[in-house]
Amino acid sequence: MSISRTIVAITWDGKSSPMDHIHFDVEPTFDWLLYDYSGRISESPTTVAHYMSIKSECKGDIMGNIYETIKLNTFQFIGFLDDDLVISVSDLNKLIFIAKIENLDVFQPSLNHDSYYSFRQFIHKPGFLIQETDWVEIMTPFYCKEIFLGIGPYFKHSISGQGIDVYLVPTLQRVLGKMKTAVVHAVQLKHARPLRTDNRIFSSGKTNLDEIRIIHEICIKIVAENSKLTSDKQLTKILERRYVYGIPLSLKIQRIPRMIRNLYKLIVDASYR
Repeated sequence: MSISRTIVAITWDGKSSPMDHIHFDVEPTFDWLLYDYSGRISESPTTVAHYMSIKSECKGDIMGNIYETIKLNTFQFIGFLDDDLVISVSDLNKLIFIAKIENLDVFQPSLNHDSYYSFRQFIHKPGFLIQETDWVEIMTPFYCKEIFLGIGPYFKHSISGQGIDVYLVPTLQRVLGKMKTAVVHAVQLKHARPLRTDNRIFSSGKTNLDEIRIIHEICIKIVAENSKLTSDKQLTKILERRYVYGIPLSLKIQRIPRMIRNLYKLIVDASYR
């Protein structure tokens, strides 16, 4: 496989029509990996470059299994799509093209305004090609190979995958020197199904909130063992945010000046119409 290729992994329940939320409007510039998380279907029902069938609980479990299977493969990026994300192949091609042009290490497409979502910062913002951010969500992340190989051994600590996105990836990005992270607003997708991870108890006996706390503790340990990270103010700010308990009021108050600036911009833009 050429180093210019990207792998896009998409999940399948082993029952419905696979990849039925994808609009196949053009040929992909990447390789598909179809993942049957029911573990029941031994052969792929459609033509793809890679196929896996392993009974799995949730996103972190799936990503960990994929890591173990493809970690020796050659690829530039790997992305992960759930089976309830509506997007076209041409948009995925465009997403990967922009990531290469912008030299991104970690990225995701933006979310349509009618999507089910947890974090408003990932909702589509008109007028932006990309917008740099501290982290991207586990729902639909794309990683360069170096980042994916770095986080791979830690999926065993988070069946949900939560905590990997907000804490571990930004921490290891600094260790690896691969720090350019962005939401690509030039590409949108829709999350078509309500969130199902919250309050689940996994086979480990832990909830997603427990897993977030565990990953957070691992990151604190990584920082303590790496002297160059202890002085990284932005990483300190990231690790101080406790998403387990929601976004603190103090951080919401900090948004007020930006809200006023954005309102002013909207008024000025409207005056030119």
